[in-house]
Amino acid sequence: MACNFTNGTNTSLNEIEYQEFLDSDIPATIFLIFLSVVGTVGNIHTILVYMLSPVMAKYSVRVFIIWLAFIDLTACLFCMPFEIFDIRYDYTFSSDGACKFFKYLNHIVTGASSLLLTTIAIERYQTIVKNLPILIANLKRSNVISIVLVGLSMILSIPVLIFYGLNEKETNLFGLTCKDCRLLLKYQNIRHTGVYYSITLLIGLVCVVLCIVSYGIILCKISTRKEWRKSLRKKPIPSGNSTSDIRSETTQVISTIQN
Repeated sequence: MACNFTNGTNTSLNEIEYQEFLDSDIPATIFLIFLSVVGTVGNIHTILVYMLSPVMAKYSVRVFIIWLAFIDLTACLFCMPFEIFDIRYDYTFSSDGACKFFKYLNHIVTGASSLLLTTIAIERYQTIVKNLPILIANLKRSNVISIVLVGLSMILSIPVLIFYGLNEKETNLFGLTCKDCRLLLKYQNIRHTGVYYSITLLIGLVCVVLCIVSYGIILCKISTRKEWRKSLRKKPIPSGNSTSDIRSETTQVISTIQN
């Protein structure tokens, strides 16, 4: 939030801003710092493990997880620090360009993460439940799909560059007019942001439903296969050939789950 003030008032306003930050915003700031630090370490670790480990190279979702980790890392390194900065300089933040850019980046990160998580869920469902060929395990194809999903998120987030900016706001501090980074007043109606966020909400709900249904069916399928394996141990084995068949089927089940 930025304010119109003289140089003499600026010093007093900075002091009031800092005092209000100490009184009200420390818990939120600590929480965001914690998420940023833990998320940065965790996502860097994930990227290194999935890129360098030969064990992880056999997993079909490897490329999507790496992309998802990079997206989350972007949020931890850029989006969260911006929110902290905005909280700290609640009265004197005055960059309209930074406001638009980081709100836009925030929406891209959220959208891309949702689409990638849904893609991972669908791929797991096809591999484990349907036993379909792994069509998106190819490195190049997986990268192309990930780029398309991120690009789609960037396109869907373009209206944010128009809707957000520095809004003028009255304040009781010395009768000053301040500005804060949020939806512009002229777009705060159902005709503009209402339609846009209704569309994004619908997309988000579809992603959530697909993830819940896919992983729910996957869990049921894995539980069924575990029960099947337990039942095999209890049955007598009539011949060496049947033992070989059972081992082959069990190996196939384990291989499917790993992929």
